[in-house]
Amino acid sequence: MLPFLHKLRDRWRRFPTWLRRLGGACTILLLIGLVPLGIVWQHYASRASTYDMEALTRGQNETLIVDVRGELIGSASEIEREPVTLQNVPQHLILAVIATEDARFYSHPGFDLVGLTRAAVANFTSKGIRQGGSTITQQLARNAFGLQGRTYERKLTEIFLAMRIEREHTKDQILTHYLNRIYLGHGCSGVGAAARCYFGKDVRDITLIESATLAGIIKAPVAFSPITQPKLARQKRDLTLKRMVEIGAITEAEAAVAIDQPVVVRYDKTRVRTGYMLAAARAEFQRMGLKPGTPPTMSMTPRLDWQHRLDDMMRQHLDALAPKDKNGLQGVVIVLDNRTGAILAMQGGRDFTTSPFNRALEGIRPPGTALLPLVYAAALTLEPDVTDAPMIDGPLDNKQAMIGGLVGTLGEWGADGEPVTYTGGTITPMQALLEGRTAATVRLGYQVGLDPLRAALSRCSFTTPLRTEAAFTLGQSHAHLMELARAFTAIANEGRPCAQPHLLLSSSSARSDEVFTPAAASHVRNTMISGMTRPEYRKPLVEHKLAKKSIAGYGGITYDRTDAWFIGSDRVLTCLVWIGHDKDIPIGPKATAATVALPLWAAVFEMVTAGQPKGWDAKASSPKLLAVPLRALPVEDEVRVPAIPPASTVVLGNDPYRAAEATAAPVVP
Repeated sequence: MLPFLHKLRDRWRRFPTWLRRLGGACTILLLIGLVPLGIVWQHYASRASTYDMEALTRGQNETLIVDVRGELIGSASEIEREPVTLQNVPQHLILAVIATEDARFYSHPGFDLVGLTRAAVANFTSKGIRQGGSTITQQLARNAFGLQGRTYERKLTEIFLAMRIEREHTKDQILTHYLNRIYLGHGCSGVGAAARCYFGKDVRDITLIESATLAGIIKAPVAFSPITQPKLARQKRDLTLKRMVEIGAITEAEAAVAIDQPVVVRYDKTRVRTGYMLAAARAEFQRMGLKPGTPPTMSMTPRLDWQHRLDDMMRQHLDALAPKDKNGLQGVVIVLDNRTGAILAMQGGRDFTTSPFNRALEGIRPPGTALLPLVYAAALTLEPDVTDAPMIDGPLDNKQAMIGGLVGTLGEWGADGEPVTYTGGTITPMQALLEGRTAATVRLGYQVGLDPLRAALSRCSFTTPLRTEAAFTLGQSHAHLMELARAFTAIANEGRPCAQPHLLLSSSSARSDEVFTPAAASHVRNTMISGMTRPEYRKPLVEHKLAKKSIAGYGGITYDRTDAWFIGSDRVLTCLVWIGHDKDIPIGPKATAATVALPLWAAVFEMVTAGQPKGWDAKASSPKLLAVPLRALPVEDEVRVPAIPPASTVVLGNDPYRAAEATAAPVVP
């Protein structure tokens, strides 16, 4: 050792004195510089050691929502994620990402000195931070640990975190984390979700051209989106292909063939076309107190293919009804399991992209005469003896109902067939229900008692209050659409509504309390079954192979024709359809439930029952009149309405508000 040092000293002395002094000075300066460098190194290394490396996978733990048959719908969070393994990612996608983001990924220790030098020069000349020179590992660190801002402090922290990641993980692990975390626009995080969003396919099936497109938009996925900015996306794709040639990933011939091809986007609208359903499922997931990733998968009650068809049905139906409607005619479909409350299909409006408000869950509209089956079920529950009792079938002073005002004669608007005429005699409550008679319904309400009837209806768990006037018996109180659909399941389910409606499958399904007696529900249901044979209902039912089925259905409309409804059930499920505007705008002067709501209901019911609904054993016979009609009184304006005496002293519905002298008065509506 000593001889070696002596030789080194002799060689040093052979250098000129000025050179030896310069070398000594440089050595001293280097040693002095190493001290602060060591301090800085220790500071940032210590800072990097405080970060929890579990953050690399924390954002990737996602609960995926699938339909009842296991088909993927989306994720439980607002950001779409579809975690992938590196083995399922095509090699050309991996090479495209490396070519455009970090060509020396497999050789650097977490940071690329060449890239950092190039970025430093660019930042110096621009007098600010314009480039970062970040490697894939640095980008992963920035994304996973939420490092924000364009400062040297953040950059140094990012570099030291990248070095730590490289020490503790393999290159393949780092690349997997990166591919599952990068944001690629349109709510997609990771290449799995992006491949499905942009190209409608699993990531393992995407082509070289599609891989280059995804890699090309990484730096600015919004600005270079192939959906909204196809020209810019193509430019970035072509640049990626050229870089793949430079690193030897593909040949020039392969690149030339790919560059000649257009960017073909098969935008998977599943996330949009099931927007109402998916948004509601996400909200329900949060209410359940669950965290993304626990459990990894949750099943929804609807079927994805039904939702796709339902979306098309809704658009086509509304366009046919009002092709030039500038007020935005909307529609709602709700299909419930009569017992479990599972939402089997749901459409919250015409188009989620333009109107994400979910009317099925949050909408509140007046049911109009569509409420009558519930009113009669409540009345028969309170007083079973009125089932076959005679009721006056004649005009009614509007003071009893207060529909649209205080004066005039309450008109008949609930029936869908020919203009309603009074018999001039008596009818049974079931006949009044069958024909949607408004005057008879109000009389029944007074006979049973408005307060008891209101309380009985409230047992259906309506969260909106019922009006204090008799107008509530004619559906003039607003109700949530989902609550109305649930209440109707009690008609099909022997007086018990279904469990609380839900979209996500869970082990709990508490049984509901009885709101109607089984006998009352049966009487109303049989009447609804009979009502399905009405001539005005025949065409859509025949078209959808439902005309000969024992289905309990009922249509209704508000007196000003702003809302049209059809609700029907078999033994298994109940389907509600609503058509109207978000504001009180008439659908049309001649709108009826049969023409506006029934056609869509029939199409949906055929779909969800496969054309084979599980109806009841036999059709009910139509309720008969208890008295031969004395005369028919058309409901028209400017008609003097004579008083109609009851057929006997036991007839229900004596009118305490009937004027001593009937005078000409306007009809409402």
